[in-house]
Amino acid sequence: MNIKVKDIAAKSGVSIATVSRYLNKSGYVKQETRELIKNAIQEIKEQDKTYVRERNIAVVFPDLSNMFFTDALKGLTEEAEKLNYNVFSFDSGESIEKEMKIIDVLNDFNICGLIITTTIKNRETTKQHIQKLNSLGVPVILLDRDLIFCDFDGVFIDNQKGAFDGVDTLITSGHKEIAVITGPLEYETAQHRLEGYKQAHKINGLEVNEEYIYEGDFHVDSGYKFTKEIIKNNKDVTAIFICNNMMTLGAINALNEMNIKIGQDISLLGFDDLEFFTYLGLNISVVSRPTSEMGKMAFEVLSKKLIDEEPCATQNIVLKPSIVIRGSEKLKGNNKK
Repeated sequence: MNIKVKDIAAKSGVSIATVSRYLNKSGYVKQETRELIKNAIQEIKEQDKTYVRERNIAVVFPDLSNMFFTDALKGLTEEAEKLNYNVFSFDSGESIEKEMKIIDVLNDFNICGLIITTTIKNRETTKQHIQKLNSLGVPVILLDRDLIFCDFDGVFIDNQKGAFDGVDTLITSGHKEIAVITGPLEYETAQHRLEGYKQAHKINGLEVNEEYIYEGDFHVDSGYKFTKEIIKNNKDVTAIFICNNMMTLGAINALNEMNIKIGQDISLLGFDDLEFFTYLGLNISVVSRPTSEMGKMAFEVLSKKLIDEEPCATQNIVLKPSIVIRGSEKLKGNNKK
């Protein structure tokens, strides 16, 4: 049996929204009301001696073909298995409509918690989306992407700092004409990485050339397309900063097709590492995130909320990225700097 929010609300005499806030530990519930809800849960358990708390966790990620998300999933699954939790993973395909359908389906899985990287892009639908997440009546942990107007716990990375460090590394290596392929700028993660790119220019006394900014979509094809456009239309560019690993793959493919040598004819620095870069002899310098660790931390935050009887303060864990230097940031030929 999995206790339903509506059953608790009926037993305690408070609203479903209040029960959801209590169960998700995502908002203020006065002490008197918390006692009513706790007593109602206990009564329901006692009425059904066969009650067994489900140990099913749902994970909803936007692109499981991206190694960032598969590594994060691996990390959290390893931790979940240690405590005998089952993990059900879903791929929303960067579609808010598909994500909403997945959340509806989760009611049939008797989950006790949800870890999600949401695809929500605009303020107008955010509140509605938060209500839908709260309606599950379980703790919700955000991974990588934050949501405004919510009190969900989350594990994030300092995207602006990571991008700043990456572009600063290029500038320190002698580059002044640096193009950037961003993610979709509806997402705060993409906005923060672009801000880091701009900040690095400002701190180093360089002007930002708006013609060097290309808005990608975090997928391989946009990295491929915009790298070709950069090479064709911006002859002075000596380096490209690419804002995720999948677009970096597309860029590498485009440069290979054009017989342009990375580190000699053009320099690259990407956001997010890929293990097989080194396997294939691709010495790509990157802004590296502790992806598996992020997944582990997300599960640890969730498991704590499942164990604690009383609501605890919202946790927003922000990890620092690091720069991994492999040589692609340097311009080794005689090109312009």
